[in-house]
Amino acid sequence: MGTLLSALLCTLRAAFLSHASLALENAALRQQLANYQRSRIRARLRTGDRIFWILLRRLWSDWDRALIVVKPETVITWHRQGFKLFWRRRSTPGKVGRPRIPRRHIDFIRRISADHPEWGEDKIAEELAAKFGISHSGSTIRRYVVPRQGPPRGKQNWRTFIHNHAKEVWACDFLTQYTAFFAVAYVFVIMEIGSRRIVHVNVTTNPTLFWVKQQIRQATAENAVPRFLVHDNDGIFGQCGKPVTIEANGRKRSYRCHLDRWLDDAVGIEGLPIPCGAPNASPYIERFMRTLREEALDHFLFLSEDHIRRVVREFIRYYNGARPSQAIHGIPDPYPELNQPAPSAGRLVALPVLGGVQHDYRLAA
Repeated sequence: MGTLLSALLCTLRAAFLSHASLALENAALRQQLANYQRSRIRARLRTGDRIFWILLRRLWSDWDRALIVVKPETVITWHRQGFKLFWRRRSTPGKVGRPRIPRRHIDFIRRISADHPEWGEDKIAEELAAKFGISHSGSTIRRYVVPRQGPPRGKQNWRTFIHNHAKEVWACDFLTQYTAFFAVAYVFVIMEIGSRRIVHVNVTTNPTLFWVKQQIRQATAENAVPRFLVHDNDGIFGQCGKPVTIEANGRKRSYRCHLDRWLDDAVGIEGLPIPCGAPNASPYIERFMRTLREEALDHFLFLSEDHIRRVVREFIRYYNGARPSQAIHGIPDPYPELNQPAPSAGRLVALPVLGGVQHDYRLAA
């Protein structure tokens, strides 16, 4: 716009100049334009410059003879683009699209979709029409539903299942440990997922399916029987190769290993084998195995199977009764004295565990 005003002022000024002064000024300007044309520097034109040449084209028939900075075809293109833009704005209405539905209806849709993320837009539309007399299309409701966080309720993932049934789920696994004489010992651990308490542990150098069944019998005899037992696909559990379907008492059950069938028939526990090659499907027992190795087993040179058993059982007593778990923000099965209120004053006492490898800190009066 400043360029356009400057050009108009220059035109008014030229009307008051003499013929000689106007001729000399014209010659000076033409000489500068000639120098500019020889330099081949491309000028950057603004919107005001383009409007000036569009208006000049409308008012002066010889406008193209004085044009140097761009080609005449460029000015014609500017004119056509401005014509299209002008009529596009004139023909566009003020509001585009459907009218917005009432705010009250939007609040209804958001509340229902938040309470039931598994409901689709058609079900929400039927709910509103049948009970509130509000009729909206499915595409309209889709615009206002609350975005779904995670999978719908009807499709629980494995983590959700474990979280919902943690108090009635056990998990078991093996850990291998070498002795000083290169013998291999197997540490069998059973954990209660809800409390992270270790309900049973034992060590053997000859693990068999019969031995595993005996450990589960001992664990269930001393504790309440869980509903599920999560385990991996270890060959010790008697893998069937492919799922085997058994029909008994009018029901069909599928088993992937002999341990699952024995658990169902003899103990009343449903075995849950995790997918092959997916230890992250049983992360709680796997994390405990790492804790057991790093905080206990890696600090000893074992001489026998009994040596491993003594170390593991002492660490389990400390783990269940005095070691805080970051997962549950507490102790799995605290000692009776730890259930009492902590003394307000006293000196710090460190009770050694495993000969000082770990310590159980207390306040003594």
